[in-house]
Amino acid sequence: MSSQHVTYDFDRPIDRRHDAYSYSQKWSCAEALAKRLGVKEITDNHIALFTADMDLRCAQPILDALHATVDHGIFGYSTLDGCSAYTDAIRGWFARHDRWDVDCDLMSLSAGTVKALDVCVQAFTKPGDGIIIQRPVYPPFMHVVEDNDRMILNNQLIRHTAKDPEGDLYYSIDFDNLEELAARPEAKMFILCSPHNPVGRVWSVEELERMAQICMKHDVLIVADEIHGDLVCEGITMHHMAQVAPEARVITCTAVNKTFNLAGLAATNVFFSNAQDKACFEKIRGFVEPNPFAISAVIAAYNEGDDWYEQVKAYIEANFDTVIAYFADHLPDVGVRRPEGTYILWFDFEARCRKLGIDGAELHRRIYDEAQVLLQDGSNFDPDGGEFFQRMCVPTPRTMLLDACERIARVLAE
Repeated sequence: MSSQHVTYDFDRPIDRRHDAYSYSQKWSCAEALAKRLGVKEITDNHIALFTADMDLRCAQPILDALHATVDHGIFGYSTLDGCSAYTDAIRGWFARHDRWDVDCDLMSLSAGTVKALDVCVQAFTKPGDGIIIQRPVYPPFMHVVEDNDRMILNNQLIRHTAKDPEGDLYYSIDFDNLEELAARPEAKMFILCSPHNPVGRVWSVEELERMAQICMKHDVLIVADEIHGDLVCEGITMHHMAQVAPEARVITCTAVNKTFNLAGLAATNVFFSNAQDKACFEKIRGFVEPNPFAISAVIAAYNEGDDWYEQVKAYIEANFDTVIAYFADHLPDVGVRRPEGTYILWFDFEARCRKLGIDGAELHRRIYDEAQVLLQDGSNFDPDGGEFFQRMCVPTPRTMLLDACERIARVLAE
């Protein structure tokens, strides 16, 4: 397999809508997707920036590993039992990048992170229990609570404005409210998004310690979704909850899916604080057969993916700067802030909408139907306060990203 330096051309567009072997959900024109996004139809002219995956070609060592797996020619039942190459690769990655010594004996596989969250809710809470989340937040956090007949306890993040020292669209935690919610007798679990999707915060050691102390005080289990943890911006350090608070009861979801654009292989590695929680999780999860392609990809990504990883992070950060600069020049009253982590931008269009005299529904129509840019409505992340917000995922060729920005500016011009 190739491990020499490769310079990747992320500016080269890849046709994910028509290629016979793409099967992309993000670039589908299916009626079901159009309905979910609130448009009459999706055409070839629509630009898709709503799903958190990359339109950038995968790392060459991963492609080599997948080709080698194909060349093996047999795709029978696979197992991670005794597969030290898999666990060694995971240990090496987290030790190298985060100085986190993970215990793979306390690790379990899940077919995706949302599935892992769903299993955690079923395994560690019962119907009627309260689960703390922090809106605005990734919509499946709400779905796994409500679809399992549990109760959402919302610890709303504090949105700062330009008048605050932190600046506009900086978000912080309302610790007094978190304490109040955790103290409620029905509160059994806290699902933490770290780094936070969609607001882009990478929580500090002090913030993580305080959250952990509150949860330990009230016997609330922490489930930390950290799948964006490798995607932190220059000068920002990722701290894992289990690393910062080793005495806390924490379940940590990690994955290659965001970092290396491998979401389609559905390989989430879940770490536990103790063997009892691992056993409880696996009992509810049931039998899982790992995909041989996922095994090969994880090993290659964590062992040989650093070169691609550094290049893609730099490209994403340049995309952030490009989009933010464009909006500053053409729609300066639209709020957007450079995130600390993830590859997501969180836009506040309220001032622009007030100036135009339009509501959130008309904002959606202009962007999704008229400009034909598919973002994700803020109300999905915050049903009460997200009307004028939109989420954009930026890991896409820069010319396509700028095309989307130009279209949005055109339909929102005075």
